[in-house]
Amino acid sequence: MKKTGIFVALCLAASLFATGCGGDSKDDSKDASSGSEATENTSSVSGDDLDTTPIVEGEFVLEECITLGNYKGLKLTRDVAAVSDEDVENYIRSLMVTTEVTDPDAVVQEGDTVNLAFEGTRDGVAFEGGTSSSYDLVIGSGSFIPGFEDGMIGMKVGESRDLNLTFPETYQNEEMRGADVVFHVTVNKISRTPDLTDEWVLEYTSSEYTTVAEYRQYVRELLETNRQNTALQTMRQEAWSQVRENCSFLQLPASYVEDGKTEFENSITQEAAYSGMDLETYVQSKGLTQEEYESKKDQYGRIAAESRLMLAALQKAEGMSTEDKEYQEGLETLAQAYGVDAETLIDSFGEDTVEQYVMTSLIMDRILGYAEITDAAE
Repeated sequence: MKKTGIFVALCLAASLFATGCGGDSKDDSKDASSGSEATENTSSVSGDDLDTTPIVEGEFVLEECITLGNYKGLKLTRDVAAVSDEDVENYIRSLMVTTEVTDPDAVVQEGDTVNLAFEGTRDGVAFEGGTSSSYDLVIGSGSFIPGFEDGMIGMKVGESRDLNLTFPETYQNEEMRGADVVFHVTVNKISRTPDLTDEWVLEYTSSEYTTVAEYRQYVRELLETNRQNTALQTMRQEAWSQVRENCSFLQLPASYVEDGKTEFENSITQEAAYSGMDLETYVQSKGLTQEEYESKKDQYGRIAAESRLMLAALQKAEGMSTEDKEYQEGLETLAQAYGVDAETLIDSFGEDTVEQYVMTSLIMDRILGYAEITDAAE
């Protein structure tokens, strides 16, 4: 596993820990310490909402910084989206490689990707936005006005056809609403995905699955697991937010605030580098002045400090320690999940980061264990 992969995983819990936003299954996960996420986490803060909690320098007493609110008996809803047959088919189709059809007698079918040239005219005059020499269109996607895609079914490569169509009365461009037009279309290329067969399954899965039915069942279980994980992470986010709302923050340790600001700066700098910009240029590209950027960084630092205090207060209330067997098992599980040992994990990301990740996960498990959880379907 690449180092960046471990970092993303650590950030999933760090986002829950630092901002109250959690990650998700691998299909939907985000690196919540990325620059874009960091700016979004403070984007709604207005001048009237700025945190003015006093900041204390040097040593601090936890109880003088936070009054921990209720975290037991929270009312939560678990909403697991059902997996439909269409979901399964769409997932499998997304894995299939679309290839060009070379049979000269092949005709356009529903689901094909067609590269076409077209010119749209109204009263014999080409209209703006209605012409292209090369455009990829999935037949049946509904991307074009009604009748366009259906009108291409049965065409061969190189064939041209005139489509007499009418723009919908609800079309976004008012000038074209209800307009009668002619599209002259030519098929440049037809591409399609292979049929879903046992042979395809055998080849794609390297014989791990031998029939379409077996593979469909595997995909269904995979999607169900992912959606269960999504529902779990949503509950964790909601639980963390509820606990946070129940807390009172009296003062913030300066060191915690500075750590948060550094995390924010590093995240934005990294995002800028990914975009090929320096920090100043990237900040400007987001429509921010330097003053606004500094304000967001300060607020992020304060949010991070509050969340560290909350984590420490919960840890103390539950009598949890890094010396506990539960913590050590959690640390080993995390390390094994990413193919490294605990020492390597700590060396790569720092003891504090890893401890916060593991402890947050354990504490959230306890909070959910105390909660009153209702399934959405009930």
